[in-house]
Amino acid sequence: MQNEREKENENALKHMYDRAHLKRMGVAVKKAWPKFDSAALESLSKDFDALEMKPRVRAIRDELKRQLPSDYPKALAILMKAVESKQLSSFDYWPFSEFIQAHGLDHLEESLEALQQLTVVFTSEWAIRPFLTCHQKPTLKFLERAAKHSHTSVRRWASEGSRPRLPWGERLGAFVKDPKLTSRILETLKYDDELFVRKSVANHLNDIAKDHPDYVIKVLTDWNTGSPQRHRSKIQWITRHALRSLIKAGNPGALRLLGVDPDIRVKLESLDVKPKKLQFGESLRFDFKLTLKETSSQKLVVDYVLDFVKANGKTAPKVFKLKTVQLSPGQTVLISKSHAIRKITTRKYFPGKHSLSIQVNGRVVGKADWYLKI
Repeated sequence: MQNEREKENENALKHMYDRAHLKRMGVAVKKAWPKFDSAALESLSKDFDALEMKPRVRAIRDELKRQLPSDYPKALAILMKAVESKQLSSFDYWPFSEFIQAHGLDHLEESLEALQQLTVVFTSEWAIRPFLTCHQKPTLKFLERAAKHSHTSVRRWASEGSRPRLPWGERLGAFVKDPKLTSRILETLKYDDELFVRKSVANHLNDIAKDHPDYVIKVLTDWNTGSPQRHRSKIQWITRHALRSLIKAGNPGALRLLGVDPDIRVKLESLDVKPKKLQFGESLRFDFKLTLKETSSQKLVVDYVLDFVKANGKTAPKVFKLKTVQLSPGQTVLISKSHAIRKITTRKYFPGKHSLSIQVNGRVVGKADWYLKI
């Protein structure tokens, strides 16, 4: 187990920020500003063993603040000159965007322009969020213009940076409350030629759906009925991905928008779960049959739900996608699945009685218990 943890640590993202990274950054910044003490920056690495990724990024940001001119526009100009040198790439730039979001709020125009340039080489989706909180209207106007930019990464940034519940980013409370704030951005991007951009639109709508499901269903209904034929496939793709959380939750409106009947009649047979008593590290295997009891062909969205035991002994459900099938009247389908119960960063397992449920078109049609031993 110890060797496994050591291996995981060796592969952790935080190790991108190491002595080699600091050396590269020191060379780039010193080239832009000869007064910069690159050795002092590189010396930060001696304390990195005790730091996770974000604290490392902030330590670099703070050293940049300590050394660069106290006048923010001058400091920003040096950093952007270092960007133009192309000495760095990708995650190397994260401390730069952290610098801007931490120290640039009083210099809105320069900061937003810099973040737009940075997002081409490394996403500024997290760094834009303090500006949306402190300067909502002008920052939104800026992103609405960015949504029309010629560069794919800039257009994506307009949607991704303004998502209400962006992973790794601070939650935008006002945007969670009012889903219409970003409507102009999404309207601009819904027919974008790049899947990279449309995926962000779908994720953005999926965020909104967690708080305003009816609003998202209305938006997507309008998009589906109002889109020209040449863009229909784009809107259908966005619809499927934007509704994924609502589909898992069995939302009837979302299911109907995808052409799925939430009140469908099916018969579950032969639900078999093995092993009934599972040792941590093994896989839960199950199979079952579904028979359609309708008089017309129907689409079945089949998911499975695992009720995991929590620390307090209660259980919490987690829905997993399984299969989408089209069945004729009376037709039967056999479905099998294996789910590994192993260590993951997003869940801690506890021993005890768990359950597996089969969900069809958002409705549970059968259930079986299983036990986990730790």
